Amino acid sequence: MSRAIRRLNRAVVKAINEPGRYNDGNGLYLIVKKSGSKSWLYRYRLNGGRRDMGLGSVSLTNNIDVVRKKADEVRALVQAGIDPLERRETDVERRIQEIEKQYTFAEIIDLFFKSKDSTGYFRTQQTRRRWYFCLTTHAKGLHKTQLSKITTKQVYKILEPLWMVKTETASRTRLYIEAVLAWAIAMEYRDGPNPAIWRGNLNQLLTPKERVKPSRNHPALPWQEIPTLMKKLRGLETPASYLLEFIILTASRSGEARGAVWDEVDTDKRLWEIPAERMKMKRPHIVPLEGASLSLVRDAKLYPHPSLVFHNPRNNKAFSYNAPMVTLRKLGYENITTHGFRSSFKTWALEATSFPTQAIEFALAHETKNTVERAYIRGNRMLDKRREVMLAWDNYCSGGSKA
Repeated sequence: MSRAIRRLNRAVVKAINEPGRYNDGNGLYLIVKKSGSKSWLYRYRLNGGRRDMGLGSVSLTNNIDVVRKKADEVRALVQAGIDPLERRETDVERRIQEIEKQYTFAEIIDLFFKSKDSTGYFRTQQTRRRWYFCLTTHAKGLHKTQLSKITTKQVYKILEPLWMVKTETASRTRLYIEAVLAWAIAMEYRDGPNPAIWRGNLNQLLTPKERVKPSRNHPALPWQEIPTLMKKLRGLETPASYLLEFIILTASRSGEARGAVWDEVDTDKRLWEIPAERMKMKRPHIVPLEGASLSLVRDAKLYPHPSLVFHNPRNNKAFSYNAPMVTLRKLGYENITTHGFRSSFKTWALEATSFPTQAIEFALAHETKNTVERAYIRGNRMLDKRREVMLAWDNYCSGGSKA
């Protein structure tokens, strides 16, 4: 026999203020909380278990006939063996997916950066700024486009005007667009394929960058001129000049030296151990410190920073990317880059010394491509031999013999 139903009406619902649960019949209840808020609840049994499903607050649904109709719809699902709560979750998820599929490229860029920032994806702030600039400036024509509607042709139209005049910038922009869209596809904000991929896609529309403009290496100072530069550099005696000298003597990348912290340095063992997360190839790297490079670190301890080995005394922070370059310009070197000193070191080592090529490559944190060699050369990667290389380089830079 069916339980009594329709026990409540609008006047009764309005008058009830005592906290509790009030039965309207057939599983529909009015819930009054201590705070005074009122809501509707439908209680049902399915597969041997009891479940409660909210049907909204009284303030939003004060027409009891509307609520009873909702309860009838839920009851029909239960009688058909369908769990209305699971159905609601599925419907909500589907609506969320529909909303997400309507995201514009600009909205996805924001979500992409929030996600990557939380995982430390960008090794440096400079790298992050470069990505952000390319995506918000050169890819601006895609910003208002709904993510699901971005096509290869649209990406091509964004890149084509830039491709022949700033090929490297255009190539980077394409790579960054591809990365953002790949992330969006993985997050199920968009269905594949990725319209920004190169092979079998944009390479049919754009000339390979190698054929547009031959790739340029970082302008490097001939190794024969390094001692002269070093003499001028040591005459400056500024914090930035000490940093640049350290970069040259250790054949390290600018970012690795600028970010060096005291926890990485052991002056007793004469070692600088750079963790994988700070290296370009995400492999830890050990740099032997000899001669002037060791002295620079020891001298830096006289003007200590809580963490940084080299710091800008003006703001007590790490030196900017441009600091070593500005120092070079002060000395009159207009057409070389800081990174080019790695090339100067390698050319010196190959042309003026008889050190093993593999030791030279390891000094530059380069991995051997020979799988057999890689199997036999493990651990410290010829650290003792590399120490000899760096000591000879230090001696040469200071005006000594070639090797």
